[in-house]
Amino acid sequence: MVVDIWTWEQTFQELIQEAKPWAKWTLKLDGNLQLDCLAQGWKQYQQRAFGWFRCSSCQRSWASAQVQILCHTSWEHWTSQGQVRMRLFGQRCQKCSWSQYEMPEFSSDSTMRILSNLVQHILKKYYGNGMRKSPEMPVILEVALEGSHDTANCEACTLGICGQGLKSYMAKPSKSPLSHLKTANSSPGIGAAYIPNQGKDQSAETKEAKGRGYEKLGPSRDPDPLNICVFVLLLVFIIVKCFTSE
Repeated sequence: MVVDIWTWEQTFQELIQEAKPWAKWTLKLDGNLQLDCLAQGWKQYQQRAFGWFRCSSCQRSWASAQVQILCHTSWEHWTSQGQVRMRLFGQRCQKCSWSQYEMPEFSSDSTMRILSNLVQHILKKYYGNGMRKSPEMPVILEVALEGSHDTANCEACTLGICGQGLKSYMAKPSKSPLSHLKTANSSPGIGAAYIPNQGKDQSAETKEAKGRGYEKLGPSRDPDPLNICVFVLLLVFIIVKCFTSE
């Protein structure tokens, strides 16, 4: 299950030569590859696979269907020679503090799936004319997995390479800065921004405010009892005053 790069390269060349007998390709591991940092003339390919990890401290082992693999490829047309540089991204143990990134191990089936997908990518990018297109082989779980992907201990996630970890950040920005605030026919879900029709609401509020203003400025329909009492007392006082003065 441990990655044997010599065996990988031999299998890789056999798969290439089944389609292109005279093609010469080399496969090398390169732990310094960076996403979107390509030399001139090189192409990039990324896939994920099912792999296994073992902690070098506590010997705990775990499986993951989110093992990220980054490849840079180059091909010289005149010599029909190509190169592949591959980086395998590690994961850390959840149980150990200050644990290091462990490199993945792959079963023979998973290894064949990884190399077959790589070969299909090369055939499509460099030998596209007349080649029959084949779909990429999907990841197949070798054991049942529980829980979600541990993005905190995934090397690819911390570097912004893992598609699972960056799912919410890789969406293309919309042309309109307010497009994410568009309303829908249904009620907005939790966390959704919802802005109603402001024009209609503002006009309704304006009419309501004007109505309240008119009510304040206009005469009161019902007489105030306190005012009646004051008026009666004042009238009685005037009458008494008149009789007293006579």
